[in-house]
Amino acid sequence: MTYKAVTKKLSLKTKKRLHFINITKKVEEVIHESGITTGSVVVQTHHTTCSVWVNEDEKNLIGHEELDYEHDLKRILDRFAHPDEEYGHNDIKDARNPEGKRDTHLCEPDENGICHECVNGHAHAQAMILQHSITMVINKGKLVKGKWQQIMACELDQSRNREITVLVQGTTEE
Repeated sequence: MTYKAVTKKLSLKTKKRLHFINITKKVEEVIHESGITTGSVVVQTHHTTCSVWVNEDEKNLIGHEELDYEHDLKRILDRFAHPDEEYGHNDIKDARNPEGKRDTHLCEPDENGICHECVNGHAHAQAMILQHSITMVINKGKLVKGKWQQIMACELDQSRNREITVLVQGTTEE
């Protein structure tokens, strides 16, 4: 047996706030391509307002693009940190708001002195209760998971390009 570690970056395009994207098959492909038979896989987002989550991929729980009603997780997460609440993080100092409290980690202002920074204090707050990475077991070259468990990326902010790194490590049968 030989120890091996493989990383691969996944790129996603989210479509909206609280968009859950099932990435289980992509993670399983990385595991298969690695040739690792026994070990673990770590899935980590590169973003503070995008989470990685293991749960059931069920429309009433996480929503569905074709359904126009409030799913369970939207209701729960918004109850915890609603987008309409006031957050100091959203008080951006720029030409429109010269007395703004936030003057760090801003995008570059445009030619009019306006920072097109998203107002996303709620997304940072919601990220406190969802994780940025998960670790799961690999056995006999397969991801070990329960019947309904799926790996999902969860957009907490708005439509964006997102990156997730998958690390597969363990032993191979050689």
